Amino acid sequence: MCSRCRATSRRAAGFTLIELICVVVLIAVLGAGLTVGLSTFAGGQLALRQNYSQIQKLQAAITRIDYEIKNGSAVSATGNVIGYTFSSTKSIYAKGTLLILLSDGTEHVLTDNISNFTASYANSLLNISFTTTLANGASTQTTLYIHA
Repeated sequence: MCSRCRATSRRAAGFTLIELICVVVLIAVLGAGLTVGLSTFAGGQLALRQNYSQIQKLQAAITRIDYEIKNGSAVSATGNVIGYTFSSTKSIYAKGTLLILLSDGTEHVLTDNISNFTASYANSLLNISFTTTLANGASTQTTLYIHA
């Protein structure tokens, strides 16, 4: 066999070092991009779950307030305190970032992460307004109108 043929068959038998290095670099770049993408996705999923949980608590609080006021009597509201009678004298107010239902001397947390709580009552219509802060720092304004 001629020397030229032997050189060609050796060369065709495997990959060069440069080819192997290029493959390793490409795999590393793809892996880094995939890691960043998955990390961003996981962070978004976590924020989504936290926001969903916050909105569920807010919905439960709104349902409870609506039930309490519609079944109560002697409703009054001044500033950030709602007073009413429903089997006993109760009140709803903001305490820090918590929305509290005070019943028989016991504070029950209706929801958290709220601010700017205000309430007014006129002509049998209770107007409640507050801001809820979500996990990603965004906030949502909630306004309730309850016919008492």
